[in-house]
Amino acid sequence: MLRTERLVLDLPVEADTELVARYCADPLFLKYLTTPWPYTVDHARAFLTEYVPVAWRSGDELTWAIRRADDAPLLGVVGLRRGNEIGFWLGAEHRGDALMAEAVSAVCEWTLGGGVPGAESVLWRANEGNLASAHVARAAGFRRTTPRIATVPGRDGRILAAWHAERRAEVESDAFASWEPILGGAV
Repeated sequence: MLRTERLVLDLPVEADTELVARYCADPLFLKYLTTPWPYTVDHARAFLTEYVPVAWRSGDELTWAIRRADDAPLLGVVGLRRGNEIGFWLGAEHRGDALMAEAVSAVCEWTLGGGVPGAESVLWRANEGNLASAHVARAAGFRRTTPRIATVPGRDGRILAAWHAERRAEVESDAFASWEPILGGAV
């Protein structure tokens, strides 16, 4: 469990099924995420009761539920995949209040503060055009990078153009400015 000023990050559980199903039916998920489409209650239940606990045990992906308080309703999730790549989503009605940047920062600080032994950085990538995700990454202290091959796998197996970034324990001095080509200089 992780805590921030406004949030509790804990284990997503079966009781979150209806909210996960509702949030993941957002058309933006079709455009930018690799979740099944159309997303159903059965997908949500399998994610919460099968994928999340197995992935935690294996270390393949550590997934936290984002909540405003202990036992409060789910707002979204943030996950850290093997290789220290972060992914996240937030229910539409909870966007716009910097909650995701706060949650992502907490996971990065935990990871780079010893939560994942030997971790030197956390990686982020998103489909090119996913401005909301890029804003979160910038706000959480990621520095945009340009790898030789800037891609991300799509839902159907196609390889899509992507943006990439990296976060270290100490936010790099050029991190904010690195986003200017795609986000401009405004916050």
